[in-house]
Amino acid sequence: MNFTMMMMDTQTSRAKRIVKMLERLIKKDYLYDDEQIKTMKAELRIIKEEIAARRAENSKGFGS
Repeated sequence: MNFTMMMMDTQTSRAKRIVKMLERLIKKDYLYDDEQIKTMKAELRIIKEEIAARRAENSKGFGS
């Protein structure tokens, strides 16, 4: 595995951890005001889109 592939795996796993963290924080919405919740949801949407784009880019075809 070359360095580029290792970095993409690292970035993807980091992004997945951030998604899980944001989802947990959003569930505790009573801790944050409306503006903070909107910001977290926007960041979550962006990260999920980036993960989906990376998956599509690395896809070998036929849904795998």
